[in-house]
Amino acid sequence: MAATITKIEAQKRKGRYNIYVDGNYAFPVSEDVLIKYRIFKGMEVDDQLQETLKKADQISKLYSRAIDFLAHNLRTEFEVKEKLATLSEDEDAIKSVIETLKNQRLVDDEHYAQSYVTTIIRGRKNGPAWIRNHLKTKHVPEEAIENSITELYSPDLELAIATEGANKNIKLKKNDSLKMVQNKTKNLLAQRGFSFDIANQAVQNVDLSEFADRDQEIIDKLAIRYNRKYAKYDGYEQEQRLKQALYAKGFSMDDIQSAIARLQDR
Repeated sequence: MAATITKIEAQKRKGRYNIYVDGNYAFPVSEDVLIKYRIFKGMEVDDQLQETLKKADQISKLYSRAIDFLAHNLRTEFEVKEKLATLSEDEDAIKSVIETLKNQRLVDDEHYAQSYVTTIIRGRKNGPAWIRNHLKTKHVPEEAIENSITELYSPDLELAIATEGANKNIKLKKNDSLKMVQNKTKNLLAQRGFSFDIANQAVQNVDLSEFADRDQEIIDKLAIRYNRKYAKYDGYEQEQRLKQALYAKGFSMDDIQSAIARLQDR
């Protein structure tokens, strides 16, 4: 036998209502559920309909929490699912909310991928592999990842950004040989998500004309520094330690011998 809704009472929370059935409090609902199911005082509700309304209210609450979660940042489908899973164990309700959000384009992994690629390009620091790794941790589908990179991050743009990074890094390094700085720069670019070929080409693109005499200036300064550092050792051991220290900085043995000769001529 169906029961009757005898009272609909607004809660202090905006958009929330308490439903009374046959004079007793039965369950709460959101305003969306109230409107969707056209709930009114005097309406007859059987047990099945009451369960339907309770379920609809749970979905409505989850949807509201999802909207709050999406309010300030774009989120992937995986991130929203994870958030909702902390709020409810009802997988069907979570699935329903996700489908609604996707239909409304509030959750859109393809759009997320495109937005992230655009952001990384604006930062002019990281390459495609960096993007892939990040998006994979967010469980963005591989097709969406590759489409976004192909569409927005051309090889020419990748090389231009990598070259900017190479140029900046090489100019900042003051105490290593140019060869070592170039190798370190290639490794840095690889860590930032650029391919080996792009990293290698980017380093080659850097104008090194201003560094023509840099290695000699650096090795001479380092030779003086290390010579003082190892002054407590006898002549042979001091020279060997000096050579090892300079070699570790990436200088060739010929350059090291020349630097030691200049040092001895001082």
